[in-house]
Amino acid sequence: MMKRLRPWALVGVPALVLLGALIVWLQGGRYASTENAYVKADITQVASEVPGRIIDVRVRDHAVVAAGDVLLRLDPATYQLALAKAEAEIDSARAAVEQLKVSLREIRAEATEAENKLSYLQTQAKRHRDLSGRGVTSTARVEQANSEEQEGQDRLAVLQQRIARVEAALGGKPDRPTDQYAAVREKQALRDRAALDLAYTEIKAPRAGVVVNFRLQLGEQVKAQTPLFALVTDRRPWLEANFKETDLTHVAVGQKAKVVLDMHPDITWDAEVESISPATGAEFAILPAQNASGNWVKVVQRLPVRLRLMERPGEPPLRAGMTAYVSIDTGRARKLSSIFGSGAAVAARPDLQNTTRTE
Repeated sequence: MMKRLRPWALVGVPALVLLGALIVWLQGGRYASTENAYVKADITQVASEVPGRIIDVRVRDHAVVAAGDVLLRLDPATYQLALAKAEAEIDSARAAVEQLKVSLREIRAEATEAENKLSYLQTQAKRHRDLSGRGVTSTARVEQANSEEQEGQDRLAVLQQRIARVEAALGGKPDRPTDQYAAVREKQALRDRAALDLAYTEIKAPRAGVVVNFRLQLGEQVKAQTPLFALVTDRRPWLEANFKETDLTHVAVGQKAKVVLDMHPDITWDAEVESISPATGAEFAILPAQNASGNWVKVVQRLPVRLRLMERPGEPPLRAGMTAYVSIDTGRARKLSSIFGSGAAVAARPDLQNTTRTE
């Protein structure tokens, strides 16, 4: 009896094992998973727009702040003096414009008087020339009348040139309001800049969030445009998972996923694929791989995938940098045709049979 069953056992047991392995394999492949995943959050670097000495510190490390809260104050004395000087320069510019307008009115009045006088002198000169033609007046009197007429013309020409110069100084539009002239607007712009610099002595939170890496002390000098500390904003964190390119064949935007944080292994978050990076992480490396030279060894690349974490009641805080395990449900199962299809592809291309793969 045992001898008759032994051949069947030698064939049937391995066949059952292979069948079970095949069933397990067919049921697998639906989920793409990785432990190379991290919680990400918006982090804003806070810097001062102006240099100065810290005279007031209103926050500490890990403090929760609202948008617009004053975090630091710099010594405003220098910027207050600059603002006062700029305002004084505006007054000087306005006075200069008003003085030009007064001068223009005076010169125009003189020019009107000169025109009237020139009209009289021209009439007199013409009368004397007519009388001289009839022999009634002397030549000397005619020459004097002509000379007075020429002097009147010269004086009117000088006044007209002065009018042109003053009008040019007023931009060709002497009737505009004083504050619309370029000289005044320039000083107003300097005043606005000085006022802005003074406002910058109060360093405010650009967004609501939590202050991190705060190490500043009273009396410390800060430089302009130099990051002072960071602010982790209150925007909902997300997850960035770095999948192997070979695991992303059937991953698409909108697919559901499960997330478990290493810090909270007993809690599972629901997530959704928001986007898949258009380039691998190696493309952004400081020293990218030079695959066109030397011996080439194929290395499986990783692509960042962004996932939106669904809110859950009573969830613990999500902190940037936390590690996680991610499993994406692609909704696809393996098929027997994929075995024979991939085998046929390798058989058809001998160059693939000796390809070295490393991870």
